[in-house]
Amino acid sequence: MAEVLITLGIIGVVAAITLPVISANVQKHILKNQFKHAYNIIFNGFRQAEVNLGYHPMCYYGDDNIGTDCIRYDSTAGICLEYAPGGNPTNQNSDCAVFRQTLLKTLKVIKVCEGNGVADGCIPEYKGYDTIVADNNPDLDNDDILLQTSGAAAWRENSIHTRNHIWVLADGIIIIWYASDTKLFALDINGKKGPNKWGYDVFQFGLTSALNKPLWLRGGGANMVEKGGVGTTEMMQEIAK
Repeated sequence: MAEVLITLGIIGVVAAITLPVISANVQKHILKNQFKHAYNIIFNGFRQAEVNLGYHPMCYYGDDNIGTDCIRYDSTAGICLEYAPGGNPTNQNSDCAVFRQTLLKTLKVIKVCEGNGVADGCIPEYKGYDTIVADNNPDLDNDDILLQTSGAAAWRENSIHTRNHIWVLADGIIIIWYASDTKLFALDINGKKGPNKWGYDVFQFGLTSALNKPLWLRGGGANMVEKGGVGTTEMMQEIAK
């Protein structure tokens, strides 16, 4: 009897150690599959919209995109007023409006919020670039946080919740546009289901191309990854294995 109790005790200890690890691995596998599904839906949607439009739209970040530093900053508004010259030489915007309308018809969009995404029920409450920076850098004051996020003001929490355009697709995927920009967006790969965290089930993307090349997606913009999460580029590499 004693030997049986000892064996059961050992089994209980092993289970207590291994079950959380197994559960975490299962959750990662589920999110990886959801990421792959959402990525394919959006990637194919962009490509199909390009085909439906009938020409290569001038709406993308160039594949030789070069970022630039902020050289004039409004500390009151928390935005960059002027960037250093010479950056982003091949970015294109002229066809974004017509391409966006074509994309809206191509994807199975069931709800649109043009601001007030939380109040109007399009999105749950997400953290923003500013709140993620604050969490990761507790010694920064508010001015430092505003300065550090000045190049991505539309990814701040208040902008996501109250200003950015949101599309909700029929299968629950949520597209969070950078303000109303067609070239930069984020995906909540499983909609309002949890955890609703950047680097877990919410990921940034940028629309990229060059003259006479098809559109494709890359990891986008600011480093919006909450603690323990992974970046968009890393997830794209995972699903390509």
